[in-house]
Formats: sequence, C-alpha cells, structure tokens
Amino acid sequence: MISPRKSKRPKAIKTVPDEFFGVYCLISRKSLLYRLYGRPKSTNSAAQRGTREGWDMVCIIHGFPNSVAALRFEWAWQNPEKTRVLKGLSLKKTKKETPFAYRLRVACYLLNSRPWNNFALTFRWLLPSEELPFPEEVLPPKHVQKVYGLIEKSSTEILPTSDCYVEKGECRLCGNNIEKLTQLVRCLSCAAHYHAKCLASKNLKNERLLYPVQGTCPSCSQSFLWGDIIRDQRMIIRVSEAQTDTLMKDLIPRLLKS
Repeated sequence: MISPRKSKRPKAIKTVPDEFFGVYCLISRKSLLYRLYGRPKSTNSAAQRGTREGWDMVCIIHGFPNSVAALRFEWAWQNPEKTRVLKGLSLKKTKKETPFAYRLRVACYLLNSRPWNNFALTFRWLLPSEELPFPEEVLPPKHVQKVYGLIEKSSTEILPTSDCYVEKGECRLCGNNIEKLTQLVRCLSCAAHYHAKCLASKNLKNERLLYPVQGTCPSCSQSFLWGDIIRDQRMIIRVSEAQTDTLMKDLIPRLLKS
C-alpha cells in the first residue's frame, strides 16, 4: 500500500511591522466629552475599527518619527494652557465652540509649532461624518496631508532571494561610497541613493535646521517629504537586522513601485 505524499507547505515569509506613531481623539457617543490618546507603537484593532468601548475615534494625527515626539504632542494637546509651545497664546474655548472644535483648533496650533511643523505628518479623519473645517486663523502646514478612512496595518516582507536586493553603491551627489545603512537614504520615486547628509544639505534652505522639511530629488526632480525618506531608511535598517542570511545582511530591499 502506497502512502499518500505529504504536501510541502510553502515557507512563511518573515515580515517586519511598519512603524506607526500617532495620537488620536475620541468623542463619547453619549455626550460631548472627548479623550486624547497616544499610540506610539503599531496600529491596534481600535484604530482600525475607529471605536473604543462606547467612544468614537474621530481623527488621528500620525507620522511622528518616534514615540517621544508623539507623546509630547499628545501631552501638549491635552494641556494647551501648560505647554511652553503655546505659551503666550492663551488659547481658550469660546462660547460658540464645542469641546471637540476647541481641541481641533489647539491641534492646528501645535501642527504649526516646532518641532512638529518639521515632521511629515498626516491628519486622518476616521469618521468623515464628524469632520469639522480647520479654523481659518490657523490652518495646518501645507505639507501636512489630510486623508480619510481607517488605518490598514502593514508590514514589510523580508524576501529570501538576492535578486530582491541591491547594494548600497555610491552617493549620487558626492560620488563617494555609502559605507553604512545608517548613512543611506534613497528617493522613493527613482530609488537613487544618497548620503543622508548630502541630500539634506542639497535641499536645506534654512541654515538653522539640520534637515529640510521637504525637498526635490536631484536625479529625477520629484518632490519628497524628509520624514518619508527617513521612515524608509529605518525600514531598510529593520529589514537588515531581521535578515538571517549573512550574504544579504547589508543589502537594500528593492523599491517596489505601487
């Protein structure tokens, strides 16, 4: 009697979670109360559903570079009368404002304040039915994206074959080799490689800043937000750290075009 062949299961592809740092605002379904929450790590089920135990998750501001930046924004949003960022503005709720409208106005002031006005942030309306217009007196910076819809949890695959990766190569600006992944950034449009310092210097218009808020790729002339470039850099480093094949340890995942 011949035993049936056991089917080979395909090996599961390892992944690393894409980073997510955000702060969201909840409104009670039973009253006009609100709550603010920081979410410094990966997205959770509540952020994906837009609900949390009797509360509606109305909006979320995300794209902070790390948990510290997100939590500081959250604290300032909760305590506008105490934060040094808004010192001297004396922001108070007007009689015509709802508590949420007031918090939205405070958020817009914070988005225009350092250091957050230098970040590649996104203002996401999770419940479009609750959307309010941004106050005319203080609109968010132009580079802050306004989007709608729930958040999708995402991750980056650690692909097992070498043809999925490229070497670091030379910086397109200075021509020198890029020695370490921590030195490398790439254009998200054409995948050109640069030293982070070289690309930042090329696009800096304000000498008081260490890096630009946004810029243009010298190779393809496409615009970018610096925060997006750095998020990609950190993804490359996380993939390298999780890579078990030593031959591909210091290589860069190919840029997948959507």
